[in-house]
Amino acid sequence: MHRPGIKIIDEAAGQGALIERQQVYQMRLKMWLNQGEAIRWEQPWGMVARARLEDQGETLVTDLRYDRENMIAGMFQGIAGMRIGGRRKLKISAHLAYGETGLADRIPANALIIVEVEVIEQRVFAKY
Repeated sequence: MHRPGIKIIDEAAGQGALIERQQVYQMRLKMWLNQGEAIRWEQPWGMVARARLEDQGETLVTDLRYDRENMIAGMFQGIAGMRIGGRRKLKISAHLAYGETGLADRIPANALIIVEVEVIEQRVFAKY
């Protein structure tokens, strides 16, 4: 994968099915600023109440739909081609991350970030 502004710096291939857009997956997320400082989550977030924090807020485990609305552009593009059970560590340029605004006292404006994402499992919801 070569996309300007996104670099895979580490990867462990999963053995499950390829992830698909518009599907929901349980994911484990860790983020760092470019200098290595961990970005801590203040509270869990995601699509359902099952989200949780681990490692004193450095790790978020949550359900996310694989689409442009629920992910920053760099993560959305950077996880393309992943399989369930896989893990990727991505270096994402500011314009594909949180851009000129940053994120509420945790990510400065124009910050390059490192994101590690692990796709744990697909979530299937009953249709009524």
